[in-house]
Amino acid sequence: MKTFILLAALASTISASILPIKLNFNGKYTPSLKGVSNCAGHENDVMTVAPGGSMPDEVCMPGSMQMDVVTKFTEDMPTDLILKLDLNKLDPFPMTVPCLNGIGSCEYELCPMIVDMADTLCPHFPPTQPCGCPLLAGDMALSGLEIPVPDMGLLGVVMAGGYEATATFYGASNKDKVLGCLNLTFTLKDC
Repeated sequence: MKTFILLAALASTISASILPIKLNFNGKYTPSLKGVSNCAGHENDVMTVAPGGSMPDEVCMPGSMQMDVVTKFTEDMPTDLILKLDLNKLDPFPMTVPCLNGIGSCEYELCPMIVDMADTLCPHFPPTQPCGCPLLAGDMALSGLEIPVPDMGLLGVVMAGGYEATATFYGASNKDKVLGCLNLTFTLKDC
């Protein structure tokens, strides 16, 4: 779940939809990402998603998904970069997904996630971006990024349905300065 959210987050950071959440759904459900966009009013933030990113319509879990993502940074990002995820399940009934054991509507530290996923992420970084933080000003286009999607176990059955998520980026040392905001809409389906 963290991997998927990081990538949805990095969809904005290193991504057009890389949010750091490992969505493991016992191999029975598929997330279909319907939309990724900058939040209204955040089109000129420090970090924005640029046109040109892509990911498959359906991703079986567990498994992997391949992504191409384009993100623009107008200044270097802080080394204490945080992604605050607000995740809402839309059906079969609306509910806010709580933060449980670091998965769901939580705050995620992105720099340690980049380090933890260095083997997966860093070979796709441009030559001007060292593998880690800070994420430097400029355009970051990651092509052919293969993201592992782990198993959620017994919770997979409960996770089926439509979702909306808002990912807000800021430095832990300055939570009042929003650096970027990303909206995501996706559906988990039976494979």
